Amino acid sequence: MLRAVIISPDTELGDRLAELIARAGRVGLAKSIDRYLVSHELERFLRANAPQVVFLGIQNLGDAMEVVRQVEEFMPGLQVVAIDRGCDPATLLDLMRNGVREFLAYPFDMASFMGAVERLEEMVDKQPAVYDTTDMVVSFLPAKAGVGTSTIALNTAIALSRITERNVLLSDLDLNSGLIGFMLKLDNVYTIYEAAENCDKLDEHIWPQLVASQDKLDVLPAGRLDPQSRIEPVQIRKLIAFARRFYSALCLDLSGNMEKFSLEVMQESKRIFLVCTPEIPSLHLARQKFQLLSNMDLGDRVAVLLNRSQNRSIITPAQVEQLLGVPVFMEFPNEYKGVHQALTAGQGVEPATELGKQFAHLSYYILDKTPPTKTGKGKKKFLEYFTVPRYTMSPQK
Repeated sequence: MLRAVIISPDTELGDRLAELIARAGRVGLAKSIDRYLVSHELERFLRANAPQVVFLGIQNLGDAMEVVRQVEEFMPGLQVVAIDRGCDPATLLDLMRNGVREFLAYPFDMASFMGAVERLEEMVDKQPAVYDTTDMVVSFLPAKAGVGTSTIALNTAIALSRITERNVLLSDLDLNSGLIGFMLKLDNVYTIYEAAENCDKLDEHIWPQLVASQDKLDVLPAGRLDPQSRIEPVQIRKLIAFARRFYSALCLDLSGNMEKFSLEVMQESKRIFLVCTPEIPSLHLARQKFQLLSNMDLGDRVAVLLNRSQNRSIITPAQVEQLLGVPVFMEFPNEYKGVHQALTAGQGVEPATELGKQFAHLSYYILDKTPPTKTGKGKKKFLEYFTVPRYTMSPQK
């Protein structure tokens, strides 16, 4: 079934077409609006609704042609069908020159509509609409509670937001002990629950009301403690699919309880950061979770982050790797004072600290970019770090 939107200042025309679409059953109508949108509004509208077809009223031909031009710029392959109460040959020729291949005149009839739908289906099969979506979906999975996963997820998301063109989304999916909202001193009315409940109705108007924005970081907190509430895997899939079209990267903070929706999140993730500390209980559970993810064919996406690493730790990073059976991708120093100060201020860790620098380095590797260095050494791809010794951080000062 084709997914479509209607843009028509002639509201009666739009309503009659919507009725015909409902009767025909071959097209799903995502949204209908009664005005032409300016550039940034149109882009948001198209990203939010992801149509394959736009039914466009041409009552104001100049404005309609501008919409056609912007559609081609934003979403190549998106089919535009002109609709009006009548159309002269010169206007039809002008529309065709600008890429409009179908025209429907009012009063609409089923036979003409179905013929147009069949031709649209063929065109969509040959040239699908191209939406700019990110594949940078990363999840942060704690080996056990209290290993500092939320701190790493939050500060990595902040670091990512400093180096990306579009905003970054940080979503707290720890439904029982989520701390992201508290750590940033957010007072959100809406949470991940409301986003999941409205996953079928999300658009460019609803979504900004659900998230809290801080500079280029959008945050969807876990919110209330409600053991009776559940999030279904299908809701998570729809949320991620929606967010992929709006953000340069998605950072998803998990509980570690391996809920069904968490497994769905990790299936959708390009990277799974398994966070542990150099302690026996943490390492024991990290090994179990890595084995579980390997059995799900997700082992090649897992990177181990060793948090609260110390120069004189009882268990060395080499021993951690031996216990886990997988290399440690990156270590994070134990900077309790810096984390405490950030928590008190409701912000990220100071970027100039050793810990802050590690978050910045991790954000660059997530994006497969070269971190700024003084040595000028060549760039390495992210996956190369799975086949060489762990990333070596500067000694703690």
